[in-house]
Amino acid sequence: MKKALQIKIVGVVQGVGFRPFVYRLARELFLTGWVLNSSEGVRIHVEGPEDKLCEFVKRLEREAPPHAQIYHIEKKEIPLEGFKDFQVIKAEKETEVELDILPDLGICKDCLYELFDKKDRRYLYPFITCTNCGPRFSIIEKIPYERENTTMKIFPLCEACRKEYENPLDRRFHAEPIACPLCGPKIELFSHQREKLAANEEALFLARKFLKEGKILAVKGLTGFHLMARADDPRVIETLRTRKKRSKKPFAVMFRDINQLKEYVELTEEDKTFLLSPKAPILLLPDKGLLPENLNEGLNSLGVFLPYTPLHQLLLKDLPFPLIATSGNFSDEPIVYENEEALEKLSQIADYLLLHNRPVKRGLDDSVIKRAGNLYIFIRRARGYAPLPVFLKFYTKRVILAVGAQERNTFALAFKNKIILSQHLGDIEDLGSLSHFEKGVYDFLNLYRLKPEVVVCDFHPRYETTRWAHEFSERQGIPLIQLQHHVAHIYSVFAERGEMPDEEILGVSWDGTGYGLDKTIWGGEFFKIKGFQFERIFTLRPFRLIGGEVAVKDTRRIALALLFELFDEETLSLDLPFLKTLSEKELFYIYTAWKKGINSPLCSSAGRLFDGFSALLGICYYNTYSGEAPMRLESLYKPDLKEPYNFFVKDSFYIDWGEAVKEALKDFKNPSIGATRFINGLARVILEIARLSGIKRVAISGGVFMNGPLLLETLKLLEKEGFQVLRNEAFPPNDGGISLGQAFYASLKLNFDSPRS
Repeated sequence: MKKALQIKIVGVVQGVGFRPFVYRLARELFLTGWVLNSSEGVRIHVEGPEDKLCEFVKRLEREAPPHAQIYHIEKKEIPLEGFKDFQVIKAEKETEVELDILPDLGICKDCLYELFDKKDRRYLYPFITCTNCGPRFSIIEKIPYERENTTMKIFPLCEACRKEYENPLDRRFHAEPIACPLCGPKIELFSHQREKLAANEEALFLARKFLKEGKILAVKGLTGFHLMARADDPRVIETLRTRKKRSKKPFAVMFRDINQLKEYVELTEEDKTFLLSPKAPILLLPDKGLLPENLNEGLNSLGVFLPYTPLHQLLLKDLPFPLIATSGNFSDEPIVYENEEALEKLSQIADYLLLHNRPVKRGLDDSVIKRAGNLYIFIRRARGYAPLPVFLKFYTKRVILAVGAQERNTFALAFKNKIILSQHLGDIEDLGSLSHFEKGVYDFLNLYRLKPEVVVCDFHPRYETTRWAHEFSERQGIPLIQLQHHVAHIYSVFAERGEMPDEEILGVSWDGTGYGLDKTIWGGEFFKIKGFQFERIFTLRPFRLIGGEVAVKDTRRIALALLFELFDEETLSLDLPFLKTLSEKELFYIYTAWKKGINSPLCSSAGRLFDGFSALLGICYYNTYSGEAPMRLESLYKPDLKEPYNFFVKDSFYIDWGEAVKEALKDFKNPSIGATRFINGLARVILEIARLSGIKRVAISGGVFMNGPLLLETLKLLEKEGFQVLRNEAFPPNDGGISLGQAFYASLKLNFDSPRS
């Protein structure tokens, strides 16, 4: 007996070849009806014998395309309509958005084979793609995911491409970005003086030639521009640093293939899986030291990745050396992704610009992940991962916009049973970056057809995002929730699991600096947390940031603040290398500022403590980029040395670092020992606080836990004594995860905070 089913599939089911899969399955089972993309996901009307319909539904989930993610399938029996065949059709009206958007994907094996197959009509075509790879999130303008709703709408398909696009049995059926040399995007090479030099294959030939000659190229890729140059020449590296205004921050390096890569870094099988996946992130891996020192000065790790677009594949194909591939921007500015902006800005850095005319709707940096032992830590979440959601175990009552922090900014939207985090946006410090942030917020709101009902921000009154949230709240007439920075870090850990922490949890939130509830600067905090209630129960002994923001750069000032707390004026007579880098006049002014508290706010930051010890041990006296001193200290860690510095709990609230400082004064001639003992000591004190708290579940977060040795040692000590440890696994523990914590906390509070009578 024939029946008819209406099926709705919600999840990441557009841009993954789901409709051709449904079409082929229905045809195989001799079923009739239709399938379409809608704002809700994929909708199916299918008719046929009951046993075949049951088989169809089972196989939908079991045999779905590899990039599809099915969250749930809804089905109900409906009246027969008597269809004679099965078709792929288009939706006629817009509905509420339920589906999730697939991130941009690296080139698949099939397209890679065709790219270098001389018999293929897309041979050496830089924009070869199919349903299994290519741009998605970066080109979609609105939902549902159809070609006319993407930036590819300006490229009418030629006859050959249209046949593939309309053939449900073809791998390129409704692959919205598909094109070929006849009908698709093209590349052009320009000089930095905006002179067009070549197009297509000639442009590629010249680009490779210029790279070999040591020139710097701005290359438009999948989601924005890279600045590319040979990574084996220290003079080229120095030129790029000077022009990009990036004095020491390490550069990421793109390698031709795995075989070339394994010569330069220590590589595991799991690393290869990450690097070869469609997400294709940058991985921070142990460096073998074969490339110039000024590529990653003072560090023992190297950021590496593989060519994930056909254009990058073509550029690196015949090059005997790897290429720097760093974000196309001046340091700390948003990534450039439009041609005109590249010609205006990047021509000041690059000798040549390799452009293409496929528009990018939204720019995304490369995602960055760090390996620590056998663990992986997100540093930056963007291309390949955004905007996949986090799922909650409950439905939030209102649409929530969380605006994140000032540095490494992301924003988040919480609605229904999910939180969607934006791509990494960078630091929000001026009108230009704030405008970039605001543009991103409205882009997401339009894409997901949402109107915020609540906005969440940090407590810091000087954050541009906090000011923006206050103005947005007033303008929209919606409530504003403020959440303390370090508490948000811990709730980002809970958010990854999607459920309220019903049992007591010890939250360890360590980072650089954040605005405390007592109006001092926090950063080395322990919280007792249950539900959406939290209490600060331990913190690092405060010290002064002499000169405020100046001390964040100049680590010597932090070292001096620690010494002044212990020895007062006698500090100035100590025989320490870093003291000799300051004149008597400078030391007098710094001491006076400390003594009188002039522009020297109190601080309890673990990140700043890393800075101070880095200076005490003679490792790094100045942060030329965020985290330089702690990263250099980390690079000196010796896993075989188990002895810690001593940190003591004082007055049942403060963790005293005084004895550790005194011990470090004996180790400045052997910084490796000092760095190791410092990190081991911090891990030990976390264990001690966990014991004192009596709480068996511990959540750790904050930028300090990007430190691999600290994370590994902390986990080892806690787990050995039976503590259950939660950490950020799919999102950054740094400020890139703040908006996730804000959104989750607000969701809990709005859902479960019953009004008091």
